[in-house]
Amino acid sequence: MSDHSVYQKEDIRLLLARLDDLCRRAERGEAAVSGYLTPREGKYAAIHLASRIRAGTALLWGGYAEAERTRAVILPDYTEGIADPDTLTADPVSALRDAGLEDLAEVIAGAVCLLQIRGSGFRELTHRDYLGSVLGLGLERDSVGDILIPDAHSAILFTDARVGDFLAVALTKVATDTVKVTRWPEGEALRGTRRLQPITDTVASERLDCVVAALCNLSREKAQMAVKSGIVELDYEACEACDTTVDAPAVISVRGYGKFAVHAFDGTTRKGRIRLVAGKYI
Repeated sequence: MSDHSVYQKEDIRLLLARLDDLCRRAERGEAAVSGYLTPREGKYAAIHLASRIRAGTALLWGGYAEAERTRAVILPDYTEGIADPDTLTADPVSALRDAGLEDLAEVIAGAVCLLQIRGSGFRELTHRDYLGSVLGLGLERDSVGDILIPDAHSAILFTDARVGDFLAVALTKVATDTVKVTRWPEGEALRGTRRLQPITDTVASERLDCVVAALCNLSREKAQMAVKSGIVELDYEACEACDTTVDAPAVISVRGYGKFAVHAFDGTTRKGRIRLVAGKYI
């Protein structure tokens, strides 16, 4: 699918209209912040805001450098040149505070809040368990950013300060386990944030159907059916063409099977098959 056809999709057009509204708010001297965007939305938001991002008056921030779900933050034009764009991208709250823009720093600090959720150890909890329990409390998906799983009994969840206060009281169970929710200690670094189950295999080619077959342990025919049925996303875009080439690094999601990171195609075997190095998000 071409970029042009994607821009004709209703969800992307609505996203760009919301971003334009945020830009108009920023022109009035405010810091304007979107809800949490999907990685696909974030890609098109970055394209739409490219001139502002280069000027240091806009950024996508999800709480840490590798965040997948981010919020678009539009700053007033008077901030241009005050804070270095690279510094803003790495740590916008500190960058704005260092530039003497404390009010703007507080807006972003309140927009991206980290929570630590700890289970009792009774059972292993998954990303799906945490997300389902949080949304089951009536929250919209765009109020929640990434959910990181550093170990089998805890999670780090990104939201905003208001929702964080609510979850600290309301979220008492995840699946069948009792949990405790606290704010992530300010200044403490994130460690072991993403867990992937390593996958090594060989594929006949870098075609999408071949890669999906290896990642999901499917036959080539079933992988082709999955792609053609529309349940496969390549880099967060639905892809129904089996012969699409997968360029590593890439992210592939297959509904019902999971989400995978394709790290590399690492040479060939004696029989001419291509070595696949990947991982499945746990």
